[in-house]
Amino acid sequence: MAPCLLLVLFLLPALATGHQHPSTLGSSALSEWRSAKASYYAADPEDAIGGACGFGDLGKHGYGMATVGLSTALFERGAACGGCYEVKCVDDLKYCLPGTSIVVTATNFCAPNFGLPADAGGVCNPPNHHFLLPIQSFEKIALWKAGVMPIQYRRYVRFLAASFDCCYL
Repeated sequence: MAPCLLLVLFLLPALATGHQHPSTLGSSALSEWRSAKASYYAADPEDAIGGACGFGDLGKHGYGMATVGLSTALFERGAACGGCYEVKCVDDLKYCLPGTSIVVTATNFCAPNFGLPADAGGVCNPPNHHFLLPIQSFEKIALWKAGVMPIQYRRYVRFLAASFDCCYL
């Protein structure tokens, strides 16, 4: 059974029916905000197939561009696959879109580049907590010129009346 479905079924009694904004869910559905960084890649929706989690055609399964590749420290050898995260840009008044956040599903792995230091290009190297987003998702929280941005993230669960998918854009 998919991780999102299991988590939704576990939390179902605590959740009201219908769509809810993350801030209206009980504390059992959201974790604490944590610091990380995010960057983007140029994503063609037609190429949204595969990924380290093996979800197949992401568009066909309703994920669209609301996906993320996670660094080694977050990916947990695949245990994070299917997990939902609310992500917001922080600490950069020039590039952040204030008051915005997105919800993405972990569908891929952001491979480390051990040829570069973790603080100089090896953004997905351990111990970095890094989110690699499709540019379509990144631009919902920050301007593309930002490059690598400081963010905050938290685990997120949302029950959708029409389906058991836990997140989408």
